[in-house]
Amino acid sequence: MIIRYGVGGFLFITMLFFFPFFAESQDKLGKINCICIDAGHGGKDPGCIGLKSYEKNIALSVALKVGKLIKTEYPDIKVVYTREKDEFIELDQRGKIANNHKADLFISIHVNAVKNKTVKGIETYVLGLHKLEANLQVAMKENAAIKYEDNYTVRYAGFDPSRPESYIIFSMMQNLYLGKSLEIAGLVQEELIKSTQKYDRSIRQAGFLVLKDVAMPAILVELGFISNPEEERFLNSLSGQNKMADAIARAFRQYKTHVEKNSVVLAPHSTEQGKDSLDKIQDSLSSGELFYAIQVASAVSPIKNRRDLCTGFEVEELLTEKRYRYFVCKSSDLEEVKQKLQKVRKKVKDCFIIAVHKGKLINIAEACRLEKNLK
Repeated sequence: MIIRYGVGGFLFITMLFFFPFFAESQDKLGKINCICIDAGHGGKDPGCIGLKSYEKNIALSVALKVGKLIKTEYPDIKVVYTREKDEFIELDQRGKIANNHKADLFISIHVNAVKNKTVKGIETYVLGLHKLEANLQVAMKENAAIKYEDNYTVRYAGFDPSRPESYIIFSMMQNLYLGKSLEIAGLVQEELIKSTQKYDRSIRQAGFLVLKDVAMPAILVELGFISNPEEERFLNSLSGQNKMADAIARAFRQYKTHVEKNSVVLAPHSTEQGKDSLDKIQDSLSSGELFYAIQVASAVSPIKNRRDLCTGFEVEELLTEKRYRYFVCKSSDLEEVKQKLQKVRKKVKDCFIIAVHKGKLINIAEACRLEKNLK
């Protein structure tokens, strides 16, 4: 189908398949109630193969350890696994499992492999278009799991994991959870490097099918290279797996604390309190304290020539969460901002929509909930 109808036809068909999932938003606010942990591969799909081990077994062992640690520390949190044994689960079903349980976070656990046995280190991914060829290769490798599925060309609307042009579709996706995904990715990467002392291969973006359907913040972690003999030993050792699981659990603890501390929850205890809350929200809306915009850059220190960040647009600055965020197309109307997204994306490929309330970032779902309560 791709060859016969060309890239244009392929994009049209896959847009119909991909985009609905990114129009969804989380319904719950405030408290993290559920986390979905995905052990990559499984069953007839071994994943990457080392000298003495399979990726599927390492991923499952670490995933179960992470879940157990989180459940022990937070008994009230529901921990969902995409698999708890050596079985094959289709890639498109993994995201659906998370969505069906209304999970607030999705973590997919994997290990990597390359021909060069000296390559090593840990990397954490969020969904997006790859910037580096190496990122594309990782995504191709992980997405190749669909070839174990029956009739995968129809099931994934002609998506071919081995063809670079298939990944163009990821540049058109608007991931409403990119900000939170980057936040948990940064914490996980930092804790893993700190705990294992392994080489830091940083946070990256790439088009992973396992992340495309999830309506929540989501990351994919590559714990190391099974093709590197030293790292393979570490990945299979009990102490190594415990260190990695502890690190991910610590990162989750930090993420949970931050999200719940900064969330806006509309839960008044009385009619009067409810009225007061809505009055305050109305005041903030009328004074322009809730708005949407398109973020084009962020930095830990101010950028002097911010006009150069997105030529042709007025670039504004916001200091929040210890970062300077630069945005354009500020408006109280989300639909208006959405309409301008593709135009801005021609200037800044990795831009995305943000919502700001009283000078602080909130997720799109929270902003929509605020507006809904005013109608």
